[in-house]
Amino acid sequence: MNVRLIARFRGRVQGVGFRATVLFHAGGLDVNGFVRNEPDGSVLIDADGPRGHLNELISRIESRPAGSIDDCDKTWAESIGRTNGFSIQ
Repeated sequence: MNVRLIARFRGRVQGVGFRATVLFHAGGLDVNGFVRNEPDGSVLIDADGPRGHLNELISRIESRPAGSIDDCDKTWAESIGRTNGFSIQ
């Protein structure tokens, strides 16, 4: 069963290859959605997939980050049924 994860990373996460790192870590996981820079300096991940795969994505990002993560807020919701792969916006 798929769920939706909205995760916002704060810290030194823009201009350091963070989005490319997220895209790399999403490879091979059954997740669909995007990662993008936000105007407030944070990076947003909005993705659908199996909860275990989304947890693995967050674990990979936190254990081998690009830049420096100070905080990560996660919100879980009902999947919106995306099937378009994972991309950088």
